[in-house]
Amino acid sequence: MKLHFSPTSPFVRKVMVAAHEKGLADRIDLTSPETMTTGELRADNPLEKVPCLVDDDGRALYDSHVIVDYLDSIGSGPVLTPTEPKARVAVLLRHALADGLMDSAVAGVGEMRRPEGLLWSDNLKRQKGKIERALDALEGQADAMGDTLDLGTLSVGCALGYIDFRYGDMHWRNGRPRLAAWYEAFAKRPSMARTAPPPA
Repeated sequence: MKLHFSPTSPFVRKVMVAAHEKGLADRIDLTSPETMTTGELRADNPLEKVPCLVDDDGRALYDSHVIVDYLDSIGSGPVLTPTEPKARVAVLLRHALADGLMDSAVAGVGEMRRPEGLLWSDNLKRQKGKIERALDALEGQADAMGDTLDLGTLSVGCALGYIDFRYGDMHWRNGRPRLAAWYEAFAKRPSMARTAPPPA
């Protein structure tokens, strides 16, 4: 299998954490970021976004949720998305919250990279507000997450890792002791250690 890859994308990291947890990481070849400029990524994904997984049959899969669901179906290890309806909805809701947190964080980084004079401060403020509210909601869920590994918790872990990576000045742990303690434990998983973004 081939994964169109960026070492700093939290969505790519979500896929790679899942791949490690499902015993599939050694079957995945990672592309270099250059595939985004050579047209190779565009040929596999018309949206030209990472992650995009090309499976052993040559089928291109995107986005991160679809890829993780696929890995969940072919790998070993813990089931990441339960089938029991109540548990499934709970996991998918937590995943949606974490994915939204990642979306806003990535959008905020894009805004901050605009040339001087073109930064839209209202948009940046809006994205940071979404981040803060998502973090507050996750603080209320931290005890329920416990030491469970599923699509929701691995997405939360990757989202918090990205906040650390790109928004260190937010000090998100302040006032969120339960979430901070949960993340400290979750970040020690080998799958998280092996997929950490490079130093900024």
